[in-house]
Amino acid sequence: MDKKCEDGKHYMFGKLDSVDIDNIKTEGVSMRIGDKIVKLTVASESKITEIDEIKDEYRKKINEQQKTIKQKINEKITELRDYHNSLKNTLSQKEMEIKKLMKDNVPMPEVNFNHAQKGLSVVKGNHSGELIWLVQGIFWPKYIDFVQIEPSYSKRLLSNMIYMINTNHKKVTGVSTRQTIGMSYFEHYHQSSPDCWGKWKFNTSWNKPDDIIKIAREAEAVLENINSGSLADNSPRGLPRFATLKKHLVKDKDDKRIRERKLNLSQTMERTGVTTEPRQESNMWTI
Repeated sequence: MDKKCEDGKHYMFGKLDSVDIDNIKTEGVSMRIGDKIVKLTVASESKITEIDEIKDEYRKKINEQQKTIKQKINEKITELRDYHNSLKNTLSQKEMEIKKLMKDNVPMPEVNFNHAQKGLSVVKGNHSGELIWLVQGIFWPKYIDFVQIEPSYSKRLLSNMIYMINTNHKKVTGVSTRQTIGMSYFEHYHQSSPDCWGKWKFNTSWNKPDDIIKIAREAEAVLENINSGSLADNSPRGLPRFATLKKHLVKDKDDKRIRERKLNLSQTMERTGVTTEPRQESNMWTI
């Protein structure tokens, strides 16, 4: 912009400077006498003092007008340059704001009704690039140290809950269990705000919503086993005391030994007794 302005200014100033009173000459004089037009032509030239005085007077006037015109041109060019710089600064600021907005915002994932049917929903997090995924699930402990809890007793422990998975762009940053109402931490035997997951390591990246659901289902399967060696709470609210729970283990009647069970965390196991109705909690577990 500045180079174009300077080039334009030099062009206009050159045109103004080319105006010279000495270059203005008459080509003759025509006179009307009666019904005749008489044209006078130059036969010879001689220096006339009065003519030079008149030219000097007009030369000064022309120079003054040229200066005034140049000043107006400079003012207008400065005005245009300032306007151009103002627009440039405004556009640069808007561009920075848009880039920051694009950096902070995360595109809405392709979550459809089928995902919702599987209990998945997603909301925007409090930090740049963060998404919070909520997967409806259950807490259903079935084992203590991989030893089966009596099925009839185990069903009494079943609770509805939310598995909350935090991501930042394509990174998985956290997995926790939450209450279905209020989203506070779900109290259970390994809840230390947040949850203690033991040796289980969740995938630290995701590409599609189904990856999030898979992580939630793996976490759900992990919680089916209670590790007595890393308890965070022996008496969670709404659940039996751990000492009471140990009294309801299944024992092998043949050799009087506790049968060890292994969990397959890579599969999503169908569970019986799951209900969508709110679970009625009772204080009977912690008496």
